[in-house]
Amino acid sequence: MATHAELVQVFGADGVITLDRADVESHGFRPDDVEVLCSVGIPVTAGIVFTMKVNGPYEAFTMVDAETQDRPARFLILGKGADGEQNAYADQIRYAVELESGNVFMLGIEDGKFTSHVETVNTTLNSFVEFLYRSELRRTEIAGTSAEEARPYTEKLIAELKSLDERALAPDTFWGGLFEVYLQTGVPEIREGSRKAIVAALDALLPDGQPLHWSTDTPIGKGVQELSAHRADGHWLLVTWGFSDLDGVLDLDTGTSGLGFELTMRVPREENDEMPPGWALQTLRNLGEYVFSEGYPFADGHRMGVAGQLGPESSRLNALAFITDPQLGTIDAPGGRVEFITAVGVTREELAEAKATSNDAVLARLTGEHGVPITDVTR
Repeated sequence: MATHAELVQVFGADGVITLDRADVESHGFRPDDVEVLCSVGIPVTAGIVFTMKVNGPYEAFTMVDAETQDRPARFLILGKGADGEQNAYADQIRYAVELESGNVFMLGIEDGKFTSHVETVNTTLNSFVEFLYRSELRRTEIAGTSAEEARPYTEKLIAELKSLDERALAPDTFWGGLFEVYLQTGVPEIREGSRKAIVAALDALLPDGQPLHWSTDTPIGKGVQELSAHRADGHWLLVTWGFSDLDGVLDLDTGTSGLGFELTMRVPREENDEMPPGWALQTLRNLGEYVFSEGYPFADGHRMGVAGQLGPESSRLNALAFITDPQLGTIDAPGGRVEFITAVGVTREELAEAKATSNDAVLARLTGEHGVPITDVTR
């Protein structure tokens, strides 16, 4: 069975989640499941099969009551199907472990409610994690092989997993069907995207930070997939994830990763602030929808007005000016370069001045003590 260290080696340190033991035990989980949840961990995302990145209803690690085939039961939601063209129904299922039996089920969802569709995926939480781990390990160990070349590895893997949870690999089950597909197909090459390079750039800038990170649940090509907030001295650094090719899914030869940029924004932060202002996150998300719907990426020197104002009704900021982020600049990623473009809130008067002079001339007045322009809706 996979250990926590083995999961981390495959999924990355940030790609494996463990829970607080006291909290888990207080819910009455079986001892074996407590060990998995608290010591081994659960992958955040595993290929096309599973992801914890759920934006309601029924987010990962929430407790719910639902009906199985023969009785009501209490579950811990683990996640959903991973997004992508190969999984059109990702949002309509939730993986969940039942507290009493330890079985992992696939629960159907429609209109925000559980349906009568309930399927047993694995007989134990331990085997569910092992199946996710070994499937991902297959993808990394034999990447770039044809179906014929991959078959011996896959057949051996099926035999080993059957010894662990034979019922899960029956012909009419989820895993049984998936591994039948594995036997008939090759394993594609792994292309690394911009994600690791972005993480490295942010870690270098704020090495002691513990960022907040959210999935927007937006499909690729429709907007930014994720947003993050980083605590800096006196301000929040907000970052988009998804204008660049985060996970190497695009087959482009343009010299840039995806559209070649990510947006940032800095807003004031009080010492005890636990969350950045919602308007700022929503602004970045709106900018993502604008770019992908209109086809106009942002670059250094761009400007635009906004509908209404940034922040509360009392705010005088109703436009944005864009410059290359003075701290993050441009980085090299496996798929090409990524430039960080910072969006700064300005007034209509400052917008007119920027058009007459330059963005840099106006934003120099908004630069804080750390040399970066701040969007302060109270000024």
